[in-house]
Amino acid sequence: MTKSTNAAWVLVGVGTQLTAMVVTGFALGYGLDVWLGSKPIFMLVFGCLGFIGGVLKAYKLLIRLG
Repeated sequence: MTKSTNAAWVLVGVGTQLTAMVVTGFALGYGLDVWLGSKPIFMLVFGCLGFIGGVLKAYKLLIRLG
């Protein structure tokens, strides 16, 4: 594989991981809110944490790409 092909696959992985972390954060928060019967505070908190974690993971992968 060429370097540009590898870079394309890394970018696909970055987008997928970012999306997965945000969706997982919202899903866990929603489940906690339903279980505890609370307002959507946990959904927002875990969604934000998922976004932050996804951005950090994307940053690390993109730094490794060079």
